Amino acid sequence: MRFAWGYGGQMLFIVPDLKLTVVMTSDSSGARDNGHIAALHALLDDGIVVAAERGGAT
Repeated sequence: MRFAWGYGGQMLFIVPDLKLTVVMTSDSSGARDNGHIAALHALLDDGIVVAAERGGAT
């Protein structure tokens, strides 16, 4: 997996093995020191990737 992290919590994830590209946006005025970035990674790992591996909706 590769990812890019933009200002304000924008994230771009590329998962070649699953032929998957995910873009996330965030409120640029929100706090980033309360686990927000870790929550975005968890959303990808525990939700989106799991669904893609199981053949979830596209």
